[in-house]
Amino acid sequence: MKARRLIVRLMIVFAFAFAFPLAAQSEPEFLGTFSEPFTTFTVTGDLIHPGALDWYTFEMVGESSPIFILAEGEGGSSSIRALLFSDDETYIATTESGYLETVLDSGVYRIRIDSVQSAAQSYSLRILNGVEVESNDGLTESNDLGEIAGLTQLFASMLPAGDADFYRFHVSSTGLPNGANAFLIYTNGSASGDTILVLYQFDEIEGRYLPVALDDDSGDSYWSQLLVRPQSGDRFALRVEETTFPLEGIDNYSLSIVPVVLVADEEPNNTSSQAASLIPTNEENTAWVIEGILDTDDPIDFFTFTVDAAALVQIATEAQDAAGDYDTLLALYTTDGTMLAEGDDSGDTGWSRISLSLQAGNYVITVKIDEYQAPPLPYRLRASATSVRTMTETEPNDTDATAELIEWDHGEALLIEAAIGTAGDVDSFEFVLTEPASLTIETGPPSGTATSNDTTLAVYDADLWQIASNDDANGSWSRVEQTLPAGTYYIVIESYFGDDVFDYSLLITTSE
Repeated sequence: MKARRLIVRLMIVFAFAFAFPLAAQSEPEFLGTFSEPFTTFTVTGDLIHPGALDWYTFEMVGESSPIFILAEGEGGSSSIRALLFSDDETYIATTESGYLETVLDSGVYRIRIDSVQSAAQSYSLRILNGVEVESNDGLTESNDLGEIAGLTQLFASMLPAGDADFYRFHVSSTGLPNGANAFLIYTNGSASGDTILVLYQFDEIEGRYLPVALDDDSGDSYWSQLLVRPQSGDRFALRVEETTFPLEGIDNYSLSIVPVVLVADEEPNNTSSQAASLIPTNEENTAWVIEGILDTDDPIDFFTFTVDAAALVQIATEAQDAAGDYDTLLALYTTDGTMLAEGDDSGDTGWSRISLSLQAGNYVITVKIDEYQAPPLPYRLRASATSVRTMTETEPNDTDATAELIEWDHGEALLIEAAIGTAGDVDSFEFVLTEPASLTIETGPPSGTATSNDTTLAVYDADLWQIASNDDANGSWSRVEQTLPAGTYYIVIESYFGDDVFDYSLLITTSE
């Protein structure tokens, strides 16, 4: 009877919750009025406790118009949803996988943001009315996106095959908003697509638009992106075309223009004698962060830093806030110019990464623009030093039965000096996790060298089921990042070509 009464009470609670969907809302935040085409409203927020709800409202004026609503959790997750209501509390629709397209009449509308898992989490919400208007197949027919006063986003297609889309926009006479000094242009889509972007700028002397920048595959997959640093009052036109062969057409793509703030490093630091000193960001002198920009006349930056005690040093480049992903080359030297390590692509991105066990001393880092990357290239450089335990591989360890048992404590960095000692050699290592852990397991050159050899790396569970594997995440070296539950695991290292013989290091660290 008690259980039945509890169920009845819960049913009543849920009935009231759905019967009065807006009753518990706080005063919604007004985002703005859609009175012009190609308008985008963007907001970020936090659901501060499980089950929290956030509310927003916006207004439509004029004729019926398509509206797109995009809602996503931190990192682009689909765990956030948006529910659309009319102003009289009538439910209209809900985003599916973070996306909703609908047509709305003139009036006021409300949006409720919640978490699918009723979790406390961050989110972003974007509402836009941007839809390509055909025919915009030439410069004089281009869609006018107006002034870049914030994020501008629209949805379009390239149909039939061979279609070209043109858009015009301009920068205010006072410059970009909110201190931005550049804008990022990029295409994207839920399905695959191969685009090319050609940017034109109006030349006052010539009295016409002239091409100033081009990009094919710098964006996500085969999508495209351009980074531009304009002057106040500049006028631009953009051409978007498909570049795959044979041409197939693209059913749906999005075009975004995002004002961004780029942070430059202090120049000159283009030679080792001009190297800028990295200032530690913590009291232990074990972490360093700096931002910079590489350009046509500034293709390399030099930085110096000091390691106070023997440590595992990890150096990486990454994106500046909202400025896009690019392709860098990273190198580490002694102060006398001896290269210790270099890194190109980090996993499936063009950013770079180096991990190396170093003695106390002074070192030089260089960040270089890849030869195939169009400038400018904004980046953030991070370096950290952590204590590391070093051991040497013991043979034989060619099978699971002879795998070398290694002890790894949660949170430590373990460096194993090892070798593919004979043609066809296989190195196996067994370890036990007493609690779940997110691990980075990677091969690299022996400490103090910059050699390059080709390994494969695989992780197996206690039943010898393969969990993860990698070939070339660190150049030709290998890296796996994996969250593992408590249990027994095996790491297996081999030469990709089978008959190579070389020394290498195996590094195990936590990914948190």
